[in-house]
Order: sequence, then C-alpha cells, then structure tokens
Amino acid sequence: MGERMTLIRSDRYGDLHVAEEQIYRFEKGIVGWQNISQYALIGIEDTPFFILHAVDEQLSFILIPAEKAVLDYGFEIDDETVALLDARQPEDVVTFLIVNIIDDRFYVNLKAPVLLAPRSRSGCQYVIHDRDYPLRFPLGRREEAGNAGA
Repeated sequence: MGERMTLIRSDRYGDLHVAEEQIYRFEKGIVGWQNISQYALIGIEDTPFFILHAVDEQLSFILIPAEKAVLDYGFEIDDETVALLDARQPEDVVTFLIVNIIDDRFYVNLKAPVLLAPRSRSGCQYVIHDRDYPLRFPLGRREEAGNAGA
C-alpha cells in the first residue's frame, strides 16, 4: 500500500503532492501568521532551497538550510522551544533560514530562523534575542554569521 499523500493546491507552484512526513505542525505559527499551524516542506530539485507551504492557505516561504548559507551560525534555544519541538538532542533540530528577494538580490533572515524537528514533525520560527543577527543578510557572502552584525 502506498503512503498517504496530501494535495496542496498552490496558486504559485501548482498542485503539490506531499507525503505525511513532509508536514510539520507549527503550534505557534510563524511570525505574522500565528493562525496557520500546518506547513509542508518541499525540496526544490537541483537546488539547496526548499518551499515551506501552508497546507490549507496560499502562503509559502523559500527556505535554505543554515549551513548552506552562512558559516559559524549558532545559538541556544530555550527550554520552552526544546519542549515544543520535542527535541531530545541538538541533532533532532534542523535549522533553516527564510530567503527574501529584494531588488533581485537574495537575503536570509538570521534573526528568526525556522527550526524543524523531523522526528516529531514539529516546527517553529525562533527569534534570537541574545545575538545581534541581522534580519537581512546577503546570501552568497558566506562570511561568518558572527561578523554579520546589522
């Protein structure tokens, strides 16, 4: 028997067929869209990018794994977020950055990464308060994140 698939009808990307393990629950939503709690993570072929698409809404984000975008990017997450993601060890959490395109240039948001826990299929957007990471860091510079002050 084949795995259960969910169909997302996206105005931007067409029909997206996603497997159950691609769907993440965002209990607290994403900043600005707290009422949307289910998103599917879809890889974009032959690129390091992913689409994070709301299952029941016309809302999507382009993501890139943090290690593909910046060097030396790190932060600690609080106990509440660890519990929210049901993370038992750091390897349980994958860090993605939201990509923004402004005037044909690509930027990533280092201040508020998207954290996904594949084992629990939970996700959240985590705002980093104890480091001075910028909201718009030019993608492609590959400098150390610690030197990327706003």
